[in-house]
Amino acid sequence: MTRDLHSAADLTWPEFRDRLGQTTLLVPLGAVEQHGYHLPLDTDNVVPTRLALALAERVDGVVMPSFQYGYKSQPSSGGGGLFPGTTSFDGQTFISCVRDLITDLARQGQANFLFLNGNYENTYFGIEGIDLAVRMLPRNQVKVLLVNWWEQIPIGDLQEIFAGQFPGWEAEHAGVVETSLMMFLDPARVLADRIEPDVSWPLATYTVLPEPPGLVPPSGVLRGATGASPAIGARIFGYLVDRIEAIIRREFTP
Repeated sequence: MTRDLHSAADLTWPEFRDRLGQTTLLVPLGAVEQHGYHLPLDTDNVVPTRLALALAERVDGVVMPSFQYGYKSQPSSGGGGLFPGTTSFDGQTFISCVRDLITDLARQGQANFLFLNGNYENTYFGIEGIDLAVRMLPRNQVKVLLVNWWEQIPIGDLQEIFAGQFPGWEAEHAGVVETSLMMFLDPARVLADRIEPDVSWPLATYTVLPEPPGLVPPSGVLRGATGASPAIGARIFGYLVDRIEAIIRREFTP
């Protein structure tokens, strides 16, 4: 097995030292949560990590180990917390992890960070952690971006890719986009024969705690993955790499 010199996990400490302050660090933010009967629990880690590695090749960046656990899955976006295997951080824990990572690496001399988020529920807790870190550090010592990968493809492009049949992001959890990406990125772990028929389940429009059962379908999939394919996954992945690369070059150009 060869080393990947764009992965921090593969570097020795002198190699990592020599990259500090000279490159962008990419940090995948993921989650451990159910993704229906057909996708693995770490889907939200696989997608941002593979995107980060592809981007690091393009911009000569370094990918840090991912945050394997995310903020709590919600019924309306991730299926909720009642599924065995869905394992999450409290908000304050997630905020502290993001803040501490930035401040510790800034202490070592790192300036540019890109958090590549693969789980919707992480978004505002990630932003809060970044904001707290930036406020603790001298002005202009660091620059930090948070990118939600799903926000980088315009709906018009998705409707073109799916021939006008894209059901919308509001129910995209283990759906046609994530399934297509996993079919392309990690096909051996996609159980295509277990993909459930599409459903039209009324999503909750308010929050109830403790979470009651029955807010999502038994499979945990909010709409369905009919039409997913490796070819579609490859096309979406290419769009994402191109567009996030453009963000990196625009924001981190000296």
